[in-house]
Amino acid sequence: MRTVKSFTTVAVALALALGSAGIAAAQSHDHDSHGAGAIEITLNDGAKWQGDQNMITGMTAIHGTMAANLDAIHNGTLPADAANGVAADVQKQVDFMVENCVLEPEVDEQFHIVLGEVMTGISALEAGEVETGAVTIVQALNAYGEHFEHPGWQMID
Repeated sequence: MRTVKSFTTVAVALALALGSAGIAAAQSHDHDSHGAGAIEITLNDGAKWQGDQNMITGMTAIHGTMAANLDAIHNGTLPADAANGVAADVQKQVDFMVENCVLEPEVDEQFHIVLGEVMTGISALEAGEVETGAVTIVQALNAYGEHFEHPGWQMID
C-alpha cells in the first residue's frame, strides 16, 4: 500500500514538475479568515475543462469526505486519528484518479495542479495540521469547481 501511495505521489509530483503552470501562490485568498495561498489554473479558452468519469467520481468522493467533516474541522474538534482517516480517504481517491487517468494532456496538466494542492492538504492533515490541511483541500476543491465541468458541483464555504 505504501508503495502505491509513494508511486502515486512521485507520479503526480513529476507531472507537476513537467507542467509549465505548477502550483502558484501568487495571490492571497482567505477561506473563512484562514490565510492560505490560492492556486492558479487556466480555463480552456474561457470555458471549463471537460474531464472524465474517473475525475468526477474521485472529486465527488473527496468533496463528500470534506463536507462530512467540515463542522468538526471548523470547531477544532476533529481528533488526530479522524484527521488521519480523512487524509487516507482523500488519498485513496487521488490514487484512484491517477491510476485511472485518461484525460487529454491539456486537461491533465490543469487537473494535476488541483491534485498537487490536494496532496499538500493531505500531508498537512497527516502532520496534525488539521485546519491548514482542510483549508488547502477545500480551496483545491473550489478551484476545481471553477475550472472543470462537473454536473451538480457545489462550492464549499
